[in-house]
Amino acid sequence: MRKGIQKRVVLWLAVVGALLPMPPQLRAAALQSDSEQVPRVSLAEISGNPGASVMMPLSLTPDPKNPLRSLTVDIEYVSNSLIFQKASRGLAAELANADIQTSLTEGKPDDKGLKRARLRITASLPEPNPKDGLPHGLLAYLLFQVSPDAKPFLITLTPTVVSANDLSTPPKAVANVGAKPGVVSVESLDATYDRLAPAVACFFFTH
Repeated sequence: MRKGIQKRVVLWLAVVGALLPMPPQLRAAALQSDSEQVPRVSLAEISGNPGASVMMPLSLTPDPKNPLRSLTVDIEYVSNSLIFQKASRGLAAELANADIQTSLTEGKPDDKGLKRARLRITASLPEPNPKDGLPHGLLAYLLFQVSPDAKPFLITLTPTVVSANDLSTPPKAVANVGAKPGVVSVESLDATYDRLAPAVACFFFTH
């Protein structure tokens, strides 16, 4: 009997909660969150050893209400120990038949001996009137080589959106595009072993 009453009370509270209007503060926050949805490019956090090749993914989270036809991003980083090699299309770019173009500008060492590079990446749809914009997911893989004499160091890759265009004819510029930086963590072989040893040991003990 008591359990039946409790169930009816819970059901009544659920119905009342569904019928009550959303508090003004929550409603305003929801509207603000929806209105602030913008496309965003993101890099990741990866690690590599001296002399190794590392692959940095570049991904896109589009705004469904404002799809993009093209996007150009500059990525700046300290290049003494990180050498750019090439870019390959990610799965999302391949499925959308998007073009990926890159160009590299390397600066001279500063008074501390640090060299900085700017990697420009352009993703675009070649069709004159595409129905869909650049897709969600991995646009490109950026292949770098870590110098053999690199010391343990965190290398930040900072992206800046140079330009973006929508699907209009002619295309219109999209000003508000977010960008999330990435990090390459250069670590010694000993540090990599110490980090992975517990997982490797666990694998062998459980298989």
